[in-house]
Amino acid sequence: MVDSDALIGLICKDDALHARAIAVSKYLSEKGFVIVVPYPIVLEAATALFRGLKKSESAKRLLEDYSDFSQPEFEERPVAKIVPSIFNSKSSKKNTPFDCYLVALARLNKINLIFSFDSFYKKQGLTLAEEMIV
Repeated sequence: MVDSDALIGLICKDDALHARAIAVSKYLSEKGFVIVVPYPIVLEAATALFRGLKKSESAKRLLEDYSDFSQPEFEERPVAKIVPSIFNSKSSKKNTPFDCYLVALARLNKINLIFSFDSFYKKQGLTLAEEMIV
C-alpha cells in the first residue's frame, strides 16, 4: 500500500524524499511486490502538490499517471466503520484521516507493508517498505 508522501517523493525530483522513494520503488519492483494505491491517496497527494507545494503540473501528471495504473482489487466497503476507531483528534496534526484510512485499508486487506516514510504507520503495526531494504 502506498501513502501520499511516497507518491510525492516519486514524482518530484526536488522533494527531500525523492532519492529514498526511488530506491524503495525499485526494490519493491525488483522483488515483485504487489502495489496498491488507493485513489483517495492519489487525490491527497495531488492536492498537496497543487495547493501546498505549488506544483500544479506535477499534480496533473500524477492524476494522469494513475489513470493508467493497473492494480489488484481490494476490500474497501467497510473501511468507513474502522477509520474512526483509529483517528485520534488529539494526536499530531500530521496524522490525518487519510493516514487512518490507509491503516484501516491495510488491516481490512491483511496488508502489513506500507510504502511511506511516516512513523505513524509503525505505531499502527505496519512495516515501512524502506525497512525491507538491506
